[in-house]
Amino acid sequence: MEEKTYRYIAVDGPFSCGKRQLAELIADALNAEKLFDDIENPFLEPFYRNVPGSAFQAQLFFLLNRQQLMQNLNQPSLFHEAKVSDFLLEKDRIYAYLNLSDSELMLYEKLYQTLALEEATPDVVVYMQITPETVKANLKKLKNRGGYGLYTISDKYIAELIEAYNTFFFSHYKAAPVIVLNANNLNFEYDKQSFQEFLTILNKTFLGLTYFTPYKSS
Repeated sequence: MEEKTYRYIAVDGPFSCGKRQLAELIADALNAEKLFDDIENPFLEPFYRNVPGSAFQAQLFFLLNRQQLMQNLNQPSLFHEAKVSDFLLEKDRIYAYLNLSDSELMLYEKLYQTLALEEATPDVVVYMQITPETVKANLKKLKNRGGYGLYTISDKYIAELIEAYNTFFFSHYKAAPVIVLNANNLNFEYDKQSFQEFLTILNKTFLGLTYFTPYKSS
């Protein structure tokens, strides 16, 4: 079967779902250029400590970094035909509406409308769907590894974030086809067969939502 040609694939999902790892695997499999979030956001730690104003600073840091990465989409590459990101630009608003005050949100929206690019629309989006319980388990592992503070996030916030992600992808996002990947207990690095099955799904032409549950995630 002839392989489907992609220009841009976006991988996204709530924090701790493993989107960076999956984006790495997809990019390596397709010999694609990697457009990855700057995880060294200096405003994240103050945000987790509830420092006033830090949510807005952290949000703008991510937005500006992502917009800069999106500008690379139209830059030709000598070595890669496709590009893979570990974020979807439009999802930036999920966190903005959860974390910002009304006055901060008004300014954020003005900046977002100025910076958001039509060219950032992916050919396909992979939404890594996980449950609040999986998020909490992953954050506990992060804490045990000396993570940078994500484990202080409340159960209420995690539940609201998961609900916001589901609402966004199932009710609002229509710009590109979406593969809804059940990412609970997922580890494609070790489960090579499931990853190959996922690549087969990725290689198909589809519209709207397509669901994929690896055997070990069911």
